[in-house]
Amino acid sequence: MSKILLVEKDDSFRERMSKALQEAGHALTSVGAGRKALRLLQQTIFDVVVIDVGLPDVGGMEVINKAKEINRNTVIIITTARSSLQLAVSAMEDGAYYFLRKPFPMRELRIKIDKALEQRCLVNEVHYLRHERKVIYRFDDIIGDSPQMKQVFSLLRKVSKSNSTVLISGETGTGKELVAGALHYNSPRASKSLVKVNCAALPDSILESELFGHEKGAFTGADKQRIGRCEQADGGTLFLDEVSEMSPLTQAKILRFLQEKEFERVGGSSTIRVDVRVIAATNKNLSEQVRAGRFRDDLFFRLHVVNIDIPPLRERKEDIPLLARFFLRKYGGELGKAGLRFADRTIKMMRDYHWPGNIRELENCIERAVLLSDGPEILPQDIRLSDNVLDSPCRAVKLPPQGICLDEAEKSLIIQALERSNWVQKKAAALLGISQRVINYKIKKHGISVPGRAEG
Repeated sequence: MSKILLVEKDDSFRERMSKALQEAGHALTSVGAGRKALRLLQQTIFDVVVIDVGLPDVGGMEVINKAKEINRNTVIIITTARSSLQLAVSAMEDGAYYFLRKPFPMRELRIKIDKALEQRCLVNEVHYLRHERKVIYRFDDIIGDSPQMKQVFSLLRKVSKSNSTVLISGETGTGKELVAGALHYNSPRASKSLVKVNCAALPDSILESELFGHEKGAFTGADKQRIGRCEQADGGTLFLDEVSEMSPLTQAKILRFLQEKEFERVGGSSTIRVDVRVIAATNKNLSEQVRAGRFRDDLFFRLHVVNIDIPPLRERKEDIPLLARFFLRKYGGELGKAGLRFADRTIKMMRDYHWPGNIRELENCIERAVLLSDGPEILPQDIRLSDNVLDSPCRAVKLPPQGICLDEAEKSLIIQALERSNWVQKKAAALLGISQRVINYKIKKHGISVPGRAEG
């Protein structure tokens, strides 16, 4: 429910407006004079002030200025007679949202207020995100005390102030998006947008439109012009996640964008130039992808200006207790269980575990443990790891001296997982620790025949 202050000298018209706004569900306070309005503004924060600028006792501009002084996000809507039109224009220049020339239908008043409130919400959200993300993405908030992470922090501080393209590599769940955010929000571009695109989440035909936008009529269903992510990121940073999943065609277009900083919308002929820093991320070894012919070498070199490799959690075990205690404080507070602690043997068990899902898996385990725990300590059985630490399958897999064909090994594991799950792709994906979309992609990649009865 929105709080609205209505300031209108005409008693009859004020009653009509009051009735219309109350019927629309707003919390309304109405007065007929400017002095009363000034007193109310000192006592209450209003979301919207609807004001007649031609007040008899105190000038409408004085009330407007006071309202903006008390709360700069208060939306001002002016009502004016023809004789006060120039005054209304001046008020618009000083920050009023809209003006309505009397007489006007009540429906128009309700529409303008709804639009003004929607705009206010968007402004509040932008202010919140710009403030919060600068805090969330401080380098000091990326947890890690291991030598590997200290090297990452050192590199982040050097690179963040530049406009160089950065490639962030690391396994799924290691925090690549967090690192990308830290780079952006500690850069000179921090006041502009960080625009994210997950290249693996969209089909190739949609990804091009998502990146570059499209013109009305460019394809079936394109009923209006759409601004793409590259254009939205102008002045800021474009984060291309899972960049290895782009098709050769999209790779070629991204290469041109990186070289020229220009593009055309799908179905358009006008060249659009933007000032964008590109940060890319991948959970694959792009050098191997280049050698296998799956990724363009020229695009690889364009992305690989600076490489930040995030080590997996199993390679920085000294960070596990730090991260675990951080998540314990977080979820203990959220779930009303502040004061929980880990038993010593729980810490040891977590250090010994291989964490195939990395930080994301650790966080999920801690959240579940806090939720299910009954006593003051988190015990090993509360963590409920996915397999026995001593019999970890990752520990059991050894690279033979003669080497191995990785593609064949991957294909074999996918078939085994599918057979074990009765060819239900969702269950097979869970066994492999990947998403249903990824296993579907890999089934097609390896040409695996799935029985017609199976559904993912």
